[in-house]
Amino acid sequence: MPVVIPPDGALRHLGCSGCTVSALLLLVLLGSCQRLGAPATPGAASQNRRDNRPASPDFSLPTADGKQLDLSSLRGSYVLLDFRTADCADCQAENANLRKIYGQFHHRGLVIVSVWLDADQVAGHAAADSLRAVRWLQVFDSEGPQAGTAKAYEVKQLPTAVLLDPRGYELARNLRGRDLGQKISEYIPLD
Repeated sequence: MPVVIPPDGALRHLGCSGCTVSALLLLVLLGSCQRLGAPATPGAASQNRRDNRPASPDFSLPTADGKQLDLSSLRGSYVLLDFRTADCADCQAENANLRKIYGQFHHRGLVIVSVWLDADQVAGHAAADSLRAVRWLQVFDSEGPQAGTAKAYEVKQLPTAVLLDPRGYELARNLRGRDLGQKISEYIPLD
């Protein structure tokens, strides 16, 4: 016969002599043991999850001057990936905000990389030329917004901003305007 644990928590024997002892032992073990693999401190839980997931996908893409930029070469810095195309009006509207963010956070260790997803390289390069004065990195993925780097980063809309930590883990995505600046300031204080 099974041991029943009613709502009041009292064990009642229903006919099995060894069952009560086994049930008591099981309850003691379950009540006093910490779950296997559980972190000892509350903050360790989120750290363990981050450590167990892969870093963001690496890429190697050409810059306007024909050199290659490997994303992994930027490890050690916070990186803001800005996915865009030349004909994206919302991307152009975000330029003023990116200039402000660059001015506030670049000297504190933020690297901005605009990833141009234009299949038409001429259009992408022409649009990037209009941003040269801001001096952040510009790279080009001619596979377009449906493949290549955009697919690896699961870009579903333009613009898409992806904030990476110095180890290459994603911290935030799809923030714009003031929300983007506030999120960055959570990781890179403005003093």
